[in-house]
Amino acid sequence: MDRVSLTNTDLQVSQLCLGTADFGTKKSREEAFRQMDIFLDGGGNFIDTAHVYGDWACDERGRSEKVIGEWLKGKRDQVILSSKGCHPPIDNMLYSRVDPGNLHKDVEESLSQLQTDYVDLYFLHRDNPQVPAGELLEALEEEVRRGRLRYYGCSNWSLDRLKEADAYAREHGLHGFACNQMMFVLADVVPETLVEPQLTILDDAYYQYEKQTGLSFMAYMCLAGGYFSKRMAGKPVSPQQKERYHGEANEAILRQLKLCVSEGYKVTDFLYSYVKRAAFPSIPISGFGNEEQLKQALVSIEQEVPDEMMHDLVSLKRMQSYHW
Repeated sequence: MDRVSLTNTDLQVSQLCLGTADFGTKKSREEAFRQMDIFLDGGGNFIDTAHVYGDWACDERGRSEKVIGEWLKGKRDQVILSSKGCHPPIDNMLYSRVDPGNLHKDVEESLSQLQTDYVDLYFLHRDNPQVPAGELLEALEEEVRRGRLRYYGCSNWSLDRLKEADAYAREHGLHGFACNQMMFVLADVVPETLVEPQLTILDDAYYQYEKQTGLSFMAYMCLAGGYFSKRMAGKPVSPQQKERYHGEANEAILRQLKLCVSEGYKVTDFLYSYVKRAAFPSIPISGFGNEEQLKQALVSIEQEVPDEMMHDLVSLKRMQSYHW
């Protein structure tokens, strides 16, 4: 699998990042181990998790990180590990935990759960505009100096807040954010359906800033939860998917994808290509319901699709993230 250089780092990551939100819960320990083995054997080296992953599904905290930590033994030098902290409590999503104190606490707990001395790329999972961006950067820099984080980034930050953080880093000679993580998907999204209090989607203004700065990027929800694949197979989609992806634009994209598939391509070929073709280092993150889906993704991530086909698909979106 191709490697991508993350901007202003020495990280060489696989073009596909393995998502692990359900490891240890919906995916048993054995299933999770098997998926990580297949991913590693297939050329992947980039695994993404979070301090909060699994907390919504069981009483035990940190299941995803704990399962990954068990699997990592003897493999740590083969993996670029990404994790995230400072997520709100699952039972009180309006309560912000984005502050230096919770950051240090979550880093400490994540390292213990992952059974490692360091995380390669660590994200603030949410933002708190009430805390100056500089205070958060200084706390992250402290963790870098301690050797517990190599690089750090932001997830679900507004463009204004990202600019504030970037300006502070320049003025104070800090590393600053090495990567940004947010929603980026070929599907046309009804933005009002994004879960509160804070999920963000890459729009045109944000895309242009990413292009200008070259900031590395990780795209979550890039497969739209399998929305198009389910529709094409005649399988039901969830009520949330119906609400989030309803509208004529996605019906038109679906019709166009059917034409593409009739020529021998897979739906995932185009969903991944949409992310890969960005004008800055851009990595799709995907979790998988089963091993077959993962194996297909390892093929799709390397599939080249015709420019004309991608142009026709992208032109059907209402929200244009970039121009062809």
